Amino acid sequence: MSKQISYDWNLSTIVKILLTGGRLYLGGWMIMSGTSYWLTQFGLPTIFPQPVGNTPLSSQMLVTMIEVGLFDIVKTLEIVCGLMLVFNRFVPLGLVIAMPISAVVWYNAIILNGRYDRLFSPTYMGVMCFYLSIILMLAYLRFYAPLLTWKAKMGGLGDFKKLIEAAKTED
Repeated sequence: MSKQISYDWNLSTIVKILLTGGRLYLGGWMIMSGTSYWLTQFGLPTIFPQPVGNTPLSSQMLVTMIEVGLFDIVKTLEIVCGLMLVFNRFVPLGLVIAMPISAVVWYNAIILNGRYDRLFSPTYMGVMCFYLSIILMLAYLRFYAPLLTWKAKMGGLGDFKKLIEAAKTED
């Protein structure tokens, strides 16, 4: 007995498919980017070379991040965030982690490297990771809306139960 799955092909379904594809693409890119860096740290060949900037300011920023150990943290967070996005777990948190990383990648790629010609290039992940992060955060807006409470009251220890409940919820 075969089961047939049917979809209601409307704009909402198409948008969800595109957003899911964007989530998987961004997550996959972050996993690849972080993993590529860590492979070189263990003496293994890289997936793709880590650029160290095409201009003095870009090079200075990236080399400084490497020298102070911030790059290790960023690349680890890329992997963690990428896993969250690919496996569809804690996606709003993964996007919060991805946003500052992708903003710095965008800033480095466009502003510091002066690649204004690639500002809207869909194949250039130096900009697309930032745009995908923004689009996906808008798609998950309902999870961020409570953060915009004008005058929030402090919670209590009982709120820790809410964290456990939220982690158990399939939504």
